[in-house]
Amino acid sequence: MTDVRKFAFLGILVPLGLGLASIGCGSKSSETGTGGSNGSGGSGHGGSGGSSATGGSAGAVAPTTGCLASDPPPSADIANFASGALDGGLQVMGGVFTYGDTPKPSYSLMPGSIEITNGVVVSAKNHYQGFGFYFNGNMAGTDCIDASSYTGVQFDISGSLMGDLCTVQFSINDSEHADMTTPGTPAADGGFVPNDPKASGPMGAYAPQLQIGSMITSTKTTIQVPFSGSGANVPVGGLPADTAIDTHRIEGVQWQMTSPLMGDGAATECDLDITISNLKFYK
Repeated sequence: MTDVRKFAFLGILVPLGLGLASIGCGSKSSETGTGGSNGSGGSGHGGSGGSSATGGSAGAVAPTTGCLASDPPPSADIANFASGALDGGLQVMGGVFTYGDTPKPSYSLMPGSIEITNGVVVSAKNHYQGFGFYFNGNMAGTDCIDASSYTGVQFDISGSLMGDLCTVQFSINDSEHADMTTPGTPAADGGFVPNDPKASGPMGAYAPQLQIGSMITSTKTTIQVPFSGSGANVPVGGLPADTAIDTHRIEGVQWQMTSPLMGDGAATECDLDITISNLKFYK
């Protein structure tokens, strides 16, 4: 059984196109960060971040906890990486984050796609290496995305995963599966700025995950991941348990490579090289 990785933001994540952001399930902008291991049963890393601005947009849904507001995306597109830009100018995107032990995943942009690479040596502990995008509703850092008019998220993926028992998980991160209990950076009043102002979940919360390692091949494949329902591609697990992804408060999406423990298999190293394109919501 693999542990679940939750990344904790210590600042506002860097806007897309400007650099890496910290690990976390929340919203902040920090160049570095470390992940904590929470939960059991799936192997994923839940959460997404955003910028720290406050206030929602007119007509936005106003949740009682977590996201200050939740705005519908301007279109189904999340990121098309047009002209080699991270967000392709799409407003739903807030930023990019990576997390994990050194070396963290790295990425390179190409017109229409993004390539993510990472390699870690198997050791006496599991390694959780992740990459993802956080969303900002109308570019306000405490806003989520209301994707309730859509069925789920889809993307094209190709590449390779090398190493016995090395796995890859995909998750759609929402407010209710993001830990609201972990304090972040000290505030002027002596308190703390939350790691994730969008979070409304309990301690150890993490998003349901879909195992996609077997779907990664040299041939480009379109993967559709529904928010809920039944079928092979529905994310499972998560904490709170038996709680569906809150489609009204989506924070972001992420991909994670999880290594086995030394001695669990023949692998001495996990190596990931994937290319992602056409990231969008679908109906």
